[in-house]
Amino acid sequence: MGIKQHIVTYAPGAVRAAIFFLCFAFITFGCGPKKVRIPETLSGSRANVVSASIDLVGKTYKNGGRGPNAFDCSGLVYYVYKRVGVVLPATAEEQGRVGIEISRESILPGDLVVFRIKRDFHVGIVLNEREFVHASKSKGVAIDNLSLPYWTRSLLGFRSVL
Repeated sequence: MGIKQHIVTYAPGAVRAAIFFLCFAFITFGCGPKKVRIPETLSGSRANVVSASIDLVGKTYKNGGRGPNAFDCSGLVYYVYKRVGVVLPATAEEQGRVGIEISRESILPGDLVVFRIKRDFHVGIVLNEREFVHASKSKGVAIDNLSLPYWTRSLLGFRSVL
């Protein structure tokens, strides 16, 4: 019994068209800006904090970075709040103690969200009831979902400083 072999050839134009389509689809749908829902009634300092933090999405992570081109988590929070006239402590642990503690049901855009990941504190800025912006070692300044298991198991709480 012989084994039949089929040789499939593709026209060079078809291969190029397929590669083009895949690249186009990836760029269009995989790298597009993330839509973040922000309450329409947001104004004042909270609106400025949210806007400033979203503007920094995509900046790189740098341990000890305080901006404007690279940040660690506490540096991002420090930088954003300083831009709106609020000076916060320098470290994530200290930032996790400022202001007043609030419940998840009471959070507003611009509040701080505090985590404990292994032995380290991590801090971000609340955008809405589900999302927050932070500086991640793996993603740089990024928007993440508070409901993801990684974040829920590390969540310490929320702080209002505005």
